[in-house]
Amino acid sequence: MSEIDLQGESEQSIVAALRQGRQEVLGKLYDAYAPVMLGVIKRIVGDGDVAEEVLKDTFVAIWSRIGVYNSSKERLLSWGLSIARGLALQAVKTDRYAAILRAKNGQAKPEDVSNKNVTLQGSAKEKQVLDSLTPLARQALELLYLKGRTCAEAAAELNIPVEQLRETLKMAFNKLKAEKSE
Repeated sequence: MSEIDLQGESEQSIVAALRQGRQEVLGKLYDAYAPVMLGVIKRIVGDGDVAEEVLKDTFVAIWSRIGVYNSSKERLLSWGLSIARGLALQAVKTDRYAAILRAKNGQAKPEDVSNKNVTLQGSAKEKQVLDSLTPLARQALELLYLKGRTCAEAAAELNIPVEQLRETLKMAFNKLKAEKSE
């Protein structure tokens, strides 16, 4: 893959600046990486408007997850593309961006397109079941299923080994299954 112009910055300096919270550097990264990422996302989701929303979410994810990025494992672009790919695949599997498509087809009001925060909530019974889980299990479920983290990313954010995360999830699913069948 040929080098992408980061406007005179090195990849290491971009990562360091992002970790320092310098938002202007995110703009440089966007200018350099967005065209490549948008192309990949569009191929997966098939719709330009949805692809642009996924692209925005990708850069939000890069901004929020830059602390877990490891430059010794992969290039920043590769890491960003894997996030973009994961979010695009998630968009295809879920109806998260369905409101955009409905609005585009004239089936929804513009206010339906707003970005809604998703949390682990539901009926009173579902809330009671979720409250019965350990805080670690609730956090793990939110990271994996609502925020789209991989097991490795979620384990890193929770500061636990991946195997412990899997065991926590297994116990949580068993508990949820048992509570649901009651």
